[in-house]
Amino acid sequence: MKRDSNAKKRARQAVEMLGSTIDVKISELTKSNRQLRRKIFDLHTIFEITRDFNSVLNYETLVDSFLLTSLGQVGASRAALYLPTTSLADHFSVAIVKGISDDPPDGKISIVSPLSEHLHAQSRPLLIAELRQIFPESDELTTLSVAEDGIIIPLIFKEKLKGFLAIGGKVTSPGFVGEDMEFLSVLANQFIVALENARLYESEKNVLKELRLAQKQLVQTERAAAIGELSAKIAHEVNNPLSIITNYLTLCRRNLTDPVKTVEYLEITQNEIVRIARIVRQLMEFNTPHESAKERLDVRDIVDEIVSLVEWQMADSKIEITREYQSDLSPVIGSAEQLKQVFLNLLINAKEAMPDGGQLHINAEKREEKVVVIFCDTGPGIPLEHLSKIFEPFFTTRGDNSGTGLGLSVCFGIIAEHGGKITAGNNKVGGACFEVLLPADKGE
Repeated sequence: MKRDSNAKKRARQAVEMLGSTIDVKISELTKSNRQLRRKIFDLHTIFEITRDFNSVLNYETLVDSFLLTSLGQVGASRAALYLPTTSLADHFSVAIVKGISDDPPDGKISIVSPLSEHLHAQSRPLLIAELRQIFPESDELTTLSVAEDGIIIPLIFKEKLKGFLAIGGKVTSPGFVGEDMEFLSVLANQFIVALENARLYESEKNVLKELRLAQKQLVQTERAAAIGELSAKIAHEVNNPLSIITNYLTLCRRNLTDPVKTVEYLEITQNEIVRIARIVRQLMEFNTPHESAKERLDVRDIVDEIVSLVEWQMADSKIEITREYQSDLSPVIGSAEQLKQVFLNLLINAKEAMPDGGQLHINAEKREEKVVVIFCDTGPGIPLEHLSKIFEPFFTTRGDNSGTGLGLSVCFGIIAEHGGKITAGNNKVGGACFEVLLPADKGE
């Protein structure tokens, strides 16, 4: 009987021990399962957040989203993000705060301070309490008061410390646990990549804006140079009719008793006044600043207007201009003022290439989906070694330093902005040819 009682007792103890072991295992499995589910949830959350980060290129929106996400996911109440104020800054300062108080803490943390170097070397979330033990006399830790009871997460990009996140005020549990730190570490890595992309985008956007401004200024500068050159030559054209007017007014005064001759002289005088008015009006229209808004245009009208502006100069230089237009030429979408500048530049270049006179033939035709305007002169042509450089900025063949070398470069930029192309070559029979290709308007 006694043996049976001892056996039952041992069996009962074994069962109790087994039950205790099972309870421990169940507790451990429950905890592991809970941690696994938390990790799966965190990974899914980070995946969704990262996708959102990568779709945001606005700096302020990205930073704000990062702080709110960090607070919400770990159940904290305060957070501050420390970043350099500029790419050349030598310290980190508060970029944004979230939480109970939105007043940013004072102070800065040097990028090369022992605290920053320690954060960089560790490359993991660190407790503020741990940092106080390592740096008990550091004044920089007072800047991190927003996370007095929290943690610091360094932001590492390409092995460089780009900033850090200070987060504190844990409200969902007594303190930050390993899952919190792991989540914030992965989130911070994704955030800093997105932040650098946003900064790069902003930088490229600013550079592009500055480039467009520089191009606009270059166009205006070259336009002013062309106007200056044109004005000097038109002054001569205005002087001719003024001389005629002076002479015929003198004749009118001498022949006041002869009404027939007086009327004849006055008609000649009136015609010359109309001629001057036309020259001045055309010059003023060309020189009046306009917005470069694009509209539906007929390039034949643009060419005719510019030719009428310089036809007296061409005649004085013994240059004959002929025009040949395709009857059913399609319109183009463009800026009338900018296209006038291109065509005027090509006309002036042709005149300079034929100092002893010659012929300039202008042809406008449709070629597939392009409207092509061709300027061909009977000058000496373009040397082969210059053909590849002719549209480069500051390239000029004028030996008297009278040219800026920007005219054709500006023309190239204007036509490119219109979605077209300008090319240069030589005629088989001699002389240079410039082709301006512009997209034909499809009327859509």
